[in-house]
Formats: sequence, C-alpha cells, structure tokens
Amino acid sequence: MWYNEFMKKIFRVLISLFFVVFTLLPAGALTFNVVVLPVDLNRVCENYYCYPEISEIVAQDLIKYFNSGVKVHAPSLFEVRKALAQNASLKSSTNNALGKFGRTEVIDFPAMKTIARQFSANSVLLVSNNVVIENSGVKRNVWEVLELSSAMNIAYPYTMETNAVLIDTVNDLVMWSGNYSKKISDNEDNFNAVKSSETFAKLSYFRAYSEDILAKTIAQNVILRFFPKTVSPIVDKKNVKPSGSYFRYENTTPTLNKLQDKEDQKNQSEDNYGEILYGI
Repeated sequence: MWYNEFMKKIFRVLISLFFVVFTLLPAGALTFNVVVLPVDLNRVCENYYCYPEISEIVAQDLIKYFNSGVKVHAPSLFEVRKALAQNASLKSSTNNALGKFGRTEVIDFPAMKTIARQFSANSVLLVSNNVVIENSGVKRNVWEVLELSSAMNIAYPYTMETNAVLIDTVNDLVMWSGNYSKKISDNEDNFNAVKSSETFAKLSYFRAYSEDILAKTIAQNVILRFFPKTVSPIVDKKNVKPSGSYFRYENTTPTLNKLQDKEDQKNQSEDNYGEILYGI
C-alpha cells in the first residue's frame, strides 16, 4: 500500500519536472549546422604581407555572427583545418573543390557533401573574394593587387567582389547566392601602400567592411533561408546604404572614396541581398 503511494508521488514529481522543463524550452529551438568554407582556407600567410585573405576574414566574421545566436551554428576555421589535417583524402578533395569554385564558381557537390557530413551538417556556405580587372580573365586576390599596384605605381579603378553561395548538400541544390562589390581605389584610382602602416590601414579597412557590413548581410540572408521572416536582412541604415551589390561606408567605418560614394548615393536603387535560386 505504502509502496504504491510512494510510486504515485514519484510519478507526479517526474511529470511536474517534465512539464516545467518543456515549458521553459525556447520557442524555435531548432538549430541548423552550416560549414563556412572560404576558398582560401588553406592559404595561410601565403601573400607578401602575410595577412589573412579577405575570404578568410569574411568567413571568420560569419562564423562569429552565426554562433552568437541560437539559430545557426558553424564550426570554427580551426576545427575545419584540424579535421582536414587528420584526413588526407578529405583535405585533398576539399582543397580541389575550393580551388575549382574560386577559379570558375563551379560547385563540387560530392566534395561539399563529404565535408558537411564531417561536422554533422547539411549545408555549406562557400565564400570567395577577388579583385575585378576589366578585359582580363585573371582573378587576383586583394594583397596581390596591392603589392603589384604599389611596386609599379599603377592607377586603376579596382573593384573587389565577394561571392557567397549557400549549398544544400542533401539535395545538391544552391539555396541562395549573393555577390557584393566594393570599389577599393581612391578618387584618383590609387590603391597602393608604401609604408607598413599603410598596409595595416588597408587590413583594418577590410576588417571593418567585413564585420560591420558584409558578413552581417550575408549571415542574415543565410538565416532567412532556414527561418523565413524571422529576421530582416537589413543592416543598420545609419551605417550602410547599398545600391545593387555596391556597399559604402558611413560614420564609424573608414572609407577610401567618400566623395564618390556620396555621388553614387544619388543614383542608388533598392537594397539587393543576392539572388534566391532556391528557397525554403
């Protein structure tokens, strides 16, 4: 008799605890894992300045942004590099896929599926960055262009392009893609650095551009693919006024071309957040 009463009390306590825990769980606790892969993942200190490549800077900011919330989780670049270092076959296939995407923007879906499984993810976010030179089929990274432009005293209206592509590795589909452009030459079309302090200023400039504008915009668009209408893909309008895929700086973010930016603002159209090729 006493045993039955005791078990009933235990059962009631367990039910109460279960109810409390269940009601305290946050709504929408579902989390998506995304592997962020810059095309320059394994190009560590390969440029003349030994600075991180811009695609890596953007990827680091994306990972930080994702992991600051509860909707999307992304492994760090250190974790990704460690996993590749421990698996020669995986490292080779991933490097080949990233190199191919960086050169041609062609996606190796089998390779992306393999790296995603390594981190229990069903999505991969590819990030590439290069400097556009008109009438030239060669893609160069920012630091290579800075070195050549400085050494040869070249004046040219260089434009930096960043491309982000979100991949569904289960169905081999592109869920979303976005391309973002930024003029990096000044009003006289100069993009050079003679002193080390000038090169570091360029690095700080690109870090600010990534953290304050680019990574936030890309990350919010990625989150929208998983959680439609839960966030607004708009960066604080006090700090950015994009026109098409062109982004500009204001206030706290340094700029190389403020006068031109103000002139371009007059002809700006609606915000552009990339092309949705496949949406949920």
